[in-house]
Amino acid sequence: MGIARTHYRAIPKRGNHMMFLDSRSRDRRTAMRWAALITLTACGAIAVPSTAVAAPATTEASAGKSTVGGKATTAGKARADAKAAAGTGGTEADAKARSHGKGDEKDASKTADSKGAAGKSKDTDKSAGSDAAAKTSATDKVASADKNADKGKSADKAKAADKGADVDKSAADQGKSADKTGAAGKHDRTGKDNGTGKDDSAAKDGKGAGLGAADGAADGAAVPGSVAQHAGTQACAESANVDVSAAWADASIPDNTATKLEVTISRIDTCGAATGLGYAITLPAGLVKYSGSPESTCDTVDITATNGTTTLVVADAQLADTVASCVIKFPVGGSSSGQYDFTAASITSVTGLAKAQTTQTLTITTATPRVTAVFVPPSIAANGAATLGISVGRTDQNALAVSNGLGFTMTLPTGVVVGSGSATNDCGGTLTATVGAGAVTLSGGSLSGASADCGIEVPVTSGVPGTHTLSNSSVSNASGVVPQLTSLCAENGTAPNCAPTLTVQKLTQTINFPQPSNWSISKQTVVLNATATSGLAVTYDTNTPSVCTVSGGVVTLVTTGACEIAADQVGNSSYQPASQVTRTFTVSGPVPAPASVVAIAGVSQIRAQWQAPGDLTGVTGYTAIASPGQARCTTESAAVTNCVMGGTAGVTYTVTVITNTALGDSAAAGPSNGATPTAPPVSAAPPETDLLLTTDKGRITTAVPNQDIVVIGTGFMPYSTAKIVIYSTPIELGTAITDGLGNFSKPVKVPANLAVGGHQLVASGIDPSGNPHNMKMAIRVRGSADSLAVTGPPIMALLLLGTTTALLGGTLLLATRRRATPTP
Repeated sequence: MGIARTHYRAIPKRGNHMMFLDSRSRDRRTAMRWAALITLTACGAIAVPSTAVAAPATTEASAGKSTVGGKATTAGKARADAKAAAGTGGTEADAKARSHGKGDEKDASKTADSKGAAGKSKDTDKSAGSDAAAKTSATDKVASADKNADKGKSADKAKAADKGADVDKSAADQGKSADKTGAAGKHDRTGKDNGTGKDDSAAKDGKGAGLGAADGAADGAAVPGSVAQHAGTQACAESANVDVSAAWADASIPDNTATKLEVTISRIDTCGAATGLGYAITLPAGLVKYSGSPESTCDTVDITATNGTTTLVVADAQLADTVASCVIKFPVGGSSSGQYDFTAASITSVTGLAKAQTTQTLTITTATPRVTAVFVPPSIAANGAATLGISVGRTDQNALAVSNGLGFTMTLPTGVVVGSGSATNDCGGTLTATVGAGAVTLSGGSLSGASADCGIEVPVTSGVPGTHTLSNSSVSNASGVVPQLTSLCAENGTAPNCAPTLTVQKLTQTINFPQPSNWSISKQTVVLNATATSGLAVTYDTNTPSVCTVSGGVVTLVTTGACEIAADQVGNSSYQPASQVTRTFTVSGPVPAPASVVAIAGVSQIRAQWQAPGDLTGVTGYTAIASPGQARCTTESAAVTNCVMGGTAGVTYTVTVITNTALGDSAAAGPSNGATPTAPPVSAAPPETDLLLTTDKGRITTAVPNQDIVVIGTGFMPYSTAKIVIYSTPIELGTAITDGLGNFSKPVKVPANLAVGGHQLVASGIDPSGNPHNMKMAIRVRGSADSLAVTGPPIMALLLLGTTTALLGGTLLLATRRRATPTP
């Protein structure tokens, strides 16, 4: 325990001096002595303890300023005070203070105390002299020490000064027996050192660099609370009752996370600095120091705390003057769920401290299992197959811990669906993963055992090219789990903020570009027909613009030579670009054209004639083209130089002819002279033919006057004229122009005055070879009061058939009834 504190009270000021009286010393003699010391202090002869002065007193020394308000400001002042009060005791304390640096008062105090105690022990038995001699000797020593301090002398000179004062030391020691109440503590004055060589009370107190020495040098002054006793680094006489205790910052944490163990050093008495404090902590089994630096509010401290260890060591902690407490916070955690008690036994190797620990319990709970995912492989072709691997895991090392009722729904990225194949699940519960669905669901899963985890594998596919990513928001309806889809990669040391990603490559495509034929420049233009398997349009470009150019899908031949065309398809959001395909063909010289084109008109036709070109190499035939209109005719041999085509009667035509070769066609020869075809003639009697006409209602057999009929004929010369006539007396009903196939459909009206009876409807023209072509249809014209035309068999025959059928049915019914009548 500390030395008993001496209490002072001030007495009224006399002259320039403030007087103080010891509350325990009331006699006049003591007061006189105390007043004399204060008078000497005012003259600068000796130092006064800071605790005994009502206002700050400043004495300059080479080591710094004196204490202010009870605080020792520098180690140099501690050395000066110790030397002034104790002589030789202060010299060794001074050297110790210099070796430990500013503020290191603890070791210096111990050395000074030891020297002071030793000095006392030697001279105790030499009790002689008077109080005046003791006062004079102490005053002289103080003045000598102060003088050396003011001159900035070194420690060796201070020692020499101390040795010079040894002669007076004996006289000072003789005065100790006069008044033991002047001692600030109850230390042993019999010359015993308890086997340690140190003053007993100074060893207990541990404060003041020169406390023991000062006590030994100035005891003879018999002043209560001796001035010399309080001249060390401590302004107070007590530093005991400093406690250490610890508490958890959090009552409960998940496994593998950190909390703070907050260790507090505290005291009730805040007068003076408490230094050299220390302790060691052994964490409860299963807890370790986590990463991060300890946080400290102590003035100075030396902390040893290695990550992953269970021992925390604090040394040389200090509470500054007036500071009641300081805290050191250590990051601590564990990997297994359970309860962890921190008790007084957890604190060991305390120095200058008393344990005030109560049991503090930290509860570690099982951290919520995490849901992570990955696509394997991470990249596929469109409509390819991948596997979505889902992991549910926890970090709790407690093998007895169980996590039940785990579940979640993971929504797949847009464009990704569950593929064909079987899903697997070792997480227990129920897994729902329907082919073609856009989500996967787990319900009722569970985990058990240390660092338990389980896995789910689901086949997936996508036909949508691009990047498809899962995020924490992809997980919904979470039960007992937490999604960590975006943090797993960062934990594994790869890219930060990464997430499970499936890259779907675009579809591939190819170009089909048929080889163009070689062409004569007479061809002029060539149409290209390349296609892409994607169905997307193919674009073209020419690599030989001097020979041929291209626009859209049409090549224009410029001159003879090799024409090279490149076909491309650049792709889109679904298809990759196709590989380019090129094709080359030869452009040859012009094909010779025919000569002397002549047109000869005929019945519904034009006959074209021409002369063959001089060079027939490669000639495969000719094409004659009539203008106006669309009529044309061809030959299949270079030797055939005429052909027939249809024409509208009364229209004048001209004809051009081109030579046909495998390399292309020649330029057109002509035009010819004009030629005007004539209409087919009307014969007096119906022509003989087996070809039958029809109508839009099929073949008819009867008609009435003024009836509209749509006549249909086939097999005529394309673009020729056909005439429609009704017989017996021929009456023209109209003229038809055939189409490109030689067919026509012509509305006509039955004449109003046409005689009732049988008639022939005839269409006359020419066939594709230019020969006569006739078709007919027999009809019976009835009077206007008769029924309308009837198609198919005669109506009377139908009526007769119906009557016969009815009679036959009645006869059969009567016979049946007779057979059914029972016999009597």
